[in-house]
Amino acid sequence: MPRILEETAMKRRTPGVVALLLGAMFLGAEMIMAAGVPDIGPCGKPPPPKPAQRAGAEGFPPLPLPATPQRRTEKKKPPTPPVVVIKLVTGTPLDWATDQNDVNNLLAWMQTKLKITFSCEEKKLSEVSLDSDRMPLLYRTGHNAFTFSESERQALRDYVLKGGFIIFDACCGRKEFADSVRKEMAAIFPERPLKKLEADHPLYRCYYDVPLVQYTPAAGISGSAPPPLEGIDIGCRTGVVFAPLDLSCGWDMHTHATSAGVVSEDALKLGANLIAYATATKAMGHSLAESRVFVDQDPSRADKFRIGQVIHGGDCNPDPAGLSTLLDTVSGTSSMKVSFATQLLKLDSAELTTFPFLYITGHGDFTLTQAEVSALQRYLKAGGFLMADACCGRKAFDAAFRREMARVLPDHKLAPIDPKHPIFSVHYKVGQVNYSQAAVVQQKVASPGPPHLEGIQVGGELAVVYSPFDLGCGWELKPHPYAIGYESRDAIQLGVNIVLYAVTH
Repeated sequence: MPRILEETAMKRRTPGVVALLLGAMFLGAEMIMAAGVPDIGPCGKPPPPKPAQRAGAEGFPPLPLPATPQRRTEKKKPPTPPVVVIKLVTGTPLDWATDQNDVNNLLAWMQTKLKITFSCEEKKLSEVSLDSDRMPLLYRTGHNAFTFSESERQALRDYVLKGGFIIFDACCGRKEFADSVRKEMAAIFPERPLKKLEADHPLYRCYYDVPLVQYTPAAGISGSAPPPLEGIDIGCRTGVVFAPLDLSCGWDMHTHATSAGVVSEDALKLGANLIAYATATKAMGHSLAESRVFVDQDPSRADKFRIGQVIHGGDCNPDPAGLSTLLDTVSGTSSMKVSFATQLLKLDSAELTTFPFLYITGHGDFTLTQAEVSALQRYLKAGGFLMADACCGRKAFDAAFRREMARVLPDHKLAPIDPKHPIFSVHYKVGQVNYSQAAVVQQKVASPGPPHLEGIQVGGELAVVYSPFDLGCGWELKPHPYAIGYESRDAIQLGVNIVLYAVTH
């Protein structure tokens, strides 16, 4: 048995705990050594014991007795708080239980700081009912390499797509574990790569503002730096979060020389944000998984208004149901024939000129190729129309769109559209709008207040209309708690006006 394992085990004073822990360590160490994988053993203290009943010395109460006699001083078992996290159990405690008290300690800290009470359970994946209605968050940590079976991969994919949330934590920043997470996520979500979360992601501000964190010496990052989190987005919701540098040792409130991760104070704040985000987006995940799908009763595209949605280097389709819902409203409020078959296309596609109206949206940064810049420039100068929407009001997309439009039309600048412009009255009279709660809190906008659209004129007519406040989430008619944008009614009305203005001009 490695010396560090022996020393860690013998620190436990209770004989029963020592015996149990030593047995687990011997078994785990044998398995790990046989596989040729080094391990550093448990990092932190074990979790506290579960509440137990305590019998007093008093006699039974006078008759009539209850069906099951109970001593007067016998302590009742306290009710179990709602389970918010399931910590996944794997083959050896020296892997998944290296930080034995990480989640329990995080939840206890949240109870003290936030005055909310949750609990955690430890289960094998095969024992978990992956019903995201009941279990919003799965947590997998460890040191060692791992693989999921094909059935587990499919179950986890379905769980996340239906609204579930998974956290992966590379305990101590272990590369073996991190490499396995990347490999497994590529197998489970081949169409959705892991990517570093943008600086303005709601996870960094949904309860605590954590734009920068401090790292342990082993992480090799000096001073304050952005958090290390990566994620997989499911529409406007991040459904998988991965910490390649350790959070769990920080939750366990301990340090050691080999742990490469975030210091405890910042790790606890990030942990609280993770649970707050998963809980707040739970309803959104369920409702978006059940969004309506609009289809054309007449598959013919002749004489129908069609929108082309631009593919770019970022997440180009975060609100897949939003545009169809908007077009359904356009169809119901006008005599225009509409095709619901929105087509995703690149700007340098030969089909570009067959679409009189283009739509571009996203959360993050993107860069157009020179061929795409030239194609969009020709398209707009030839009379095409572009509507742009910063999904969730995210700053990264806003900065990217402004930068790329300066490349496309260097002699033109985005400018606020005059409130008296006909785009605000072509169908609906939109003078005042209601902004989302996130917009009011984050951007300090007045609600109700005037709408904010920007545009670029080409040849005396609006050729580009851009909303730095989210429209697409409002079109989906579903809850989006962190979207900085318009409420659904006003988002729909602005969208209808933009479409009808483009068609009539």
